[in-house]
Amino acid sequence: MLCLCLERLSKAPSTKPFDVNIYVDTTTPERLDEIEFVRDNYFPSAAIFHAKPHVQAPSGCWNILHALKDGYESGAEWVHLVEEDVLIFPEYFNWCYSQEGDFFATQGRLTKYGRIYGNSGAAFPRRSLAAIVPHINESFFADRHVYFQQHWRRQAATGMLDDGLIHQVQIDSGLELRYPDKPKVAHIGWHYYDRLEMYKNRGVTIQERIAELRKMLPKVKLGDRYAKDFEAYG
Repeated sequence: MLCLCLERLSKAPSTKPFDVNIYVDTTTPERLDEIEFVRDNYFPSAAIFHAKPHVQAPSGCWNILHALKDGYESGAEWVHLVEEDVLIFPEYFNWCYSQEGDFFATQGRLTKYGRIYGNSGAAFPRRSLAAIVPHINESFFADRHVYFQQHWRRQAATGMLDDGLIHQVQIDSGLELRYPDKPKVAHIGWHYYDRLEMYKNRGVTIQERIAELRKMLPKVKLGDRYAKDFEAYG
């Protein structure tokens, strides 16, 4: 899916220049080779950052939060979080930059829970990341439940992973999230992909798996998709 994500990013118009950094969590040397192949063929200027050994957290939580922290420490005015199973629409960047006034972050689409924070195509002004970064620390990853109890009386509906932490900080800030009238990103992932026989990717090489994925995406059932505004990749 990373190849399709990078493919869209490489074609996206933007009034502001942007760099693409690929953050890779714990993986194998073989998978790193495949990621480098995808980068070289779909967005050659992208930098790859491979996480050093760290405490393990579910659902890529450690990797996502440290990617945002790195974005903040780079001094960037804006930091966009685009997961590998998210395709941005051509107007995504410029819609984000068109937002005026004081707000916490932009959201490329509604989550399944409604108008609350989700990771599918989010863009953070620097001032918002400044409020998140202090919580990306060893205490949070050592025991997320204890950390939430110590800092917040009421737990956000999004749980206690990266999206839950960001949502809590957003509530504390009192600033709103900005949503487009129509989605500016598509979340193309689906539940239990590659675990269900009907969605097994039979490709052996990375090139074969990319080709298989392109054919498979339009056939994924609506009920199996993470998002109803899934965009079949043509």
